[in-house]
Amino acid sequence: MRTYMGWIVLVAWIAGMAQPATAGDRNSWEFTEVNIIELDGVSGDIILRPADGENGIVELESNVSPEKNFRAEVEQKGKTLYIEEKWRGQSSSGSVEWKIYLPKQKNELKINISTASGSLDCTDVSASIKFDTASGDVSLSRMGLQEGSDFDTASGDYNITNMTIPAGTEFETASGDHDLMYLTIKEDCEFSTASGDIDCKRCKCENSLKLDTASGDVTIRDCELLGKCSLSSASGDVSVYLDQFTQHDLSAATASGDVLLDAEDFGEDFTLVMIKREDKGRISCPFEYTREETFESHHTYERKTVQRGSGEPEIELRTASGRITVKN
Repeated sequence: MRTYMGWIVLVAWIAGMAQPATAGDRNSWEFTEVNIIELDGVSGDIILRPADGENGIVELESNVSPEKNFRAEVEQKGKTLYIEEKWRGQSSSGSVEWKIYLPKQKNELKINISTASGSLDCTDVSASIKFDTASGDVSLSRMGLQEGSDFDTASGDYNITNMTIPAGTEFETASGDHDLMYLTIKEDCEFSTASGDIDCKRCKCENSLKLDTASGDVTIRDCELLGKCSLSSASGDVSVYLDQFTQHDLSAATASGDVLLDAEDFGEDFTLVMIKREDKGRISCPFEYTREETFESHHTYERKTVQRGSGEPEIELRTASGRITVKN
């Protein structure tokens, strides 16, 4: 983790009053009637929890050695609360943790957080959140996440449970995992990672959904798919386990891994398209093919199709060098 040096002085301007604090202590300040919280951090973790009363509370716990190597500022200007960490130098050590207790309020609260290596932990609060970190994790549970939210971490993991994901929300990480469980996912949401796994369990996907990883695995298990779903991995496996077969289009693709589709009942209407390179992998399917063909696209590919009833929805399973398995 990167380290910084500076002066340890904490100045908090809350409702027009300044209060100094020193490192190694727990300090708290009340705030009220804010619409926006701006947090500019470096290495401090951020925890969001509901407040007990009508006012919000900021708590800082810092344990930095030497004490003079850290400076933080908290200031309320009108309806905006500003929180900032300031470090300099290369010989400091220790930890910084922010706990922000949010009161219930009628107006929407917007929280913008930028940090180099801090993590975010939110439970039982309601807000629109934009979070950008280089290496921190994101944990969200039972929160009222509002539209306009966006999450981006370079190497952190996502753990998201028991909540609704609003339309258009994106969760990106370069090398972390996505662990999704008991979610209601609105339309046009995207979960992507460069080299991690994406595991989606017992979720309800109300409209279009995209799960994308470069070199990890993508797994959907016991989910309700009520809209178009796109699953892709460059070099990992893509696995879909369904109790109730989807009534909407679904695509599952990998460049060098395996693709598995396991459903208890496919029903009477669907088109199943399976594509692989002619010289690599194999296709295993319990249904009789209605069409078999080859085509050229840099390499020679096999396309095997099963069509029943109306032919909708269309399910496309594709791999360049792995195995496609369909189980019924």
